[in-house]
Amino acid sequence: PPLRAVPPPPARVLVGGRARLAMLDKGAGVKPCARGEGDIRQRAADIVAAAGALPAAVLVDLDYTCWPFWLDYFAHGPPFQQDSDGLGVVDRDGRRIEMVPEAAAVLCAFHAAGVPLAACSRSEVPAWCEAVIDLYVLDPATGLRMRDVLHEASVIRPGHSKRGHLQEIRLALNVPYKRLLFFDDERRICDEATAMGVRCVCVYGTGLTLAALEEGLADIARL
Repeated sequence: PPLRAVPPPPARVLVGGRARLAMLDKGAGVKPCARGEGDIRQRAADIVAAAGALPAAVLVDLDYTCWPFWLDYFAHGPPFQQDSDGLGVVDRDGRRIEMVPEAAAVLCAFHAAGVPLAACSRSEVPAWCEAVIDLYVLDPATGLRMRDVLHEASVIRPGHSKRGHLQEIRLALNVPYKRLLFFDDERRICDEATAMGVRCVCVYGTGLTLAALEEGLADIARL
């Protein structure tokens, strides 16, 4: 069945190293739809090709950025496997996991341009994320998977902050903070990344889109 919008759960607050729920409305969340093909992929490639400058690396959050939910709330858990069409991923109960439609095109465009990509996530279920990343096909025409485009410098682990994530990724990639372009849905995380010198685009309510791609590249061009 087609993926339907998933209302976001209450925002999480980490206290004493454990995730607790705070009754804070995270908003309407990302509205998913069918994965974009053809013109969306070409448009993403054209935007990257026309950019005045490219970042040294691109970092992407996962929950509410690459896929339109918190994976540990939406999915029912492992084992994960490819769906019968060979493209989507399903959990142990057959629930299909899809990305925000334009996210795949954006990731593929950066990958084709030779820009390193790294996941920067504070997910509570890193092993689930890794399993989906291993299986998820970004480009049906080539069979390119999400795992194929993400650098080993990726950091996926729980945490209240992403400062440590960003420090580790920067050191692994050996690039200055100001040459990193980061897409994340949380304003607080974007603010702390910006304070470190990272160029950040907040994708709250939309996920990773072509508009976010244009905004990020415009920011990089101003350096």
